[in-house]
Amino acid sequence: MFGYVKPFIPNLRIKEYDFYKSVYCGLCRSMKIHTGNLSRVTLSFDMTFFALVRMALTQTKLKVRRRRCFVHPLRKRPIMDDNDALAYTAYVSAVLMYHKVSDTIADDKGIKKLGAYTVRPYAGGMRRRAAKAAYEIAVIADTAMKKLSALEREKCDTPDMPADVFGDMLGRLLAYGLDERNARIAYEIGLHTGRWVYLTDAIFDYENDQKKGNYNPFIFAFSDSEQMQKFKESALSGVMAREADSIMLAVDLIDFRGRAMLRSCIENIIYDGMEDALSIAFGKEQTDGE
Repeated sequence: MFGYVKPFIPNLRIKEYDFYKSVYCGLCRSMKIHTGNLSRVTLSFDMTFFALVRMALTQTKLKVRRRRCFVHPLRKRPIMDDNDALAYTAYVSAVLMYHKVSDTIADDKGIKKLGAYTVRPYAGGMRRRAAKAAYEIAVIADTAMKKLSALEREKCDTPDMPADVFGDMLGRLLAYGLDERNARIAYEIGLHTGRWVYLTDAIFDYENDQKKGNYNPFIFAFSDSEQMQKFKESALSGVMAREADSIMLAVDLIDFRGRAMLRSCIENIIYDGMEDALSIAFGKEQTDGE
């Protein structure tokens, strides 16, 4: 994942921010347990959001304790105990990391490509551990990445097509193993979050991909940078707002059963954090989250 789906911290209360940090640090600890110590370097805000939603949908019992960690040894921090939602998120993160490394090898050059070659054996080990725990995770990701690769080879000029593939993958991963009702909710959240992430990443990387000759659907959708800029100014913000609204409509169907901090963190990410990330992608100043 890309690190765009994160909270807007100024709009979180202190106890909500402490709760969010406990999930973030708890995921880090869970990754060490389930996919290996090295996998912790792939910890991301996006996967923390994934874990928050899984916790909400599975009614996971949450327990937070103050602990010291390797990165912050001097002061105890709130860290969530390992649970099924964190473990599952760790496995999903490992599989996605493997594909990210493979994409870097395929698309980049120089030191980035060399670094990816160095990391790939370890990423492959993480993927194998994840596939052993839940083989379907690897199948879902492998199938989606093959479809994305095919669209890139075809130089697809319709951004919605690769965004749909990425969103469908994230929706299936988020919904895996849930009962029918919650699976439908999870799929909608994952679908629109995945579409939002893919399109946001393409916006962020547009100029860089132009220089490097990498695939970006917006490069082929518009004849030049001027047309792309006009689209950003006139229509793109509305497209992205609809994706965020669709995520929130699905979140509203979750039975949070009084777990206010869990709900507050998820809503903050969707309403404020995603808006802030998008404003940066559009080249604007950071928003105030309102």
